[in-house]
Order: sequence, then structure tokens, then C-alpha cells
Amino acid sequence: MGYNTHIVVGHLSKNPLPEYVKDKNKPYADGSGFEVLKDEKGNKVFTGEVRSYFDPYVEMDMSKIYDSHLSLLHNRYKETPMLKENEFVDLYMKDGNTSFREDVYGNPLIAIPFLEVLEAARKDAKENGYRRYKWIKDLLESMQGSEDMENELTCLFYGS
Repeated sequence: MGYNTHIVVGHLSKNPLPEYVKDKNKPYADGSGFEVLKDEKGNKVFTGEVRSYFDPYVEMDMSKIYDSHLSLLHNRYKETPMLKENEFVDLYMKDGNTSFREDVYGNPLIAIPFLEVLEAARKDAKENGYRRYKWIKDLLESMQGSEDMENELTCLFYGS
């Protein structure tokens, strides 16, 4: 990746939910969104996509990771994603309402298993003196023994 890369560590929902078309003519009374569009038989109109929700625990701005093990790992998962076709990750921001599923360049968020990111970070910290590699390695190692590992932590990569 040649642009600023963020790595977000958190929990990816296990059961992706189907995405339905929103009826822009029927907002909820509280203004939080729109009702789901239904066909003439009363069935919800499916978009063909499913959403996995991501609960972020911590985020680190890696700046530019270029030719690193983390970059190679990212590129591998970009080519062979962890998620199925038409399955997307929604990352909710700190306000709890704003979500996005692609970075500012229009690329989808790339989900990568925690332990693979940790291994790549260890290699980068050992082979390269760049401080952010050491920081991400130390951060991930500090999370490794936590109870949250039972929830199978996942890392999301996105560019900004």
C-alpha cells in the first residue's frame, strides 16, 4: 500500500446479515433511517449483499507501509478475501452512527485474522527499524493473551 494505512483491531460479527433496499420515502419517526422497501407481496427487497458488522477496539495509523510483511499480507487478502463475494464489512466510527465499508479510495475494507497480522508485524519490527512496526507489534502482543482472543479478534486495513 502506498497510501496511509490504518489497522483497526476488533471483533467481526460471526453472522452476516442480509442487506435490504431502504425506502427513501418512508423515514423512521425518530429520523434514524428508513424503512425497508417491500415488494407487492410484502417481502423485503434484498440487495444481494450481506453485511458483517465490526466492533472496533483500537486503531493505529501506520502511515505508509510500502514493501513490508504487512503490505504483502494486505495484498494477499485483497486477492483472496477472508469474506465471501458480496459480503462487506461495516465499520462504525466513534460516534456510533457513521459507518463505512470502503476507504477514501473506494477500496473495500480488508479483514485479516489477528494472528496473521501479529506474525507479519513481528517480522516487520525485527527487519525494519521503523517505529510504527514496533508499536503495532507491541500493541498486538499485549492483546494476544486477553479474553477477547476467545472472540477471535480480526484486523481491518483501510487507506486514508
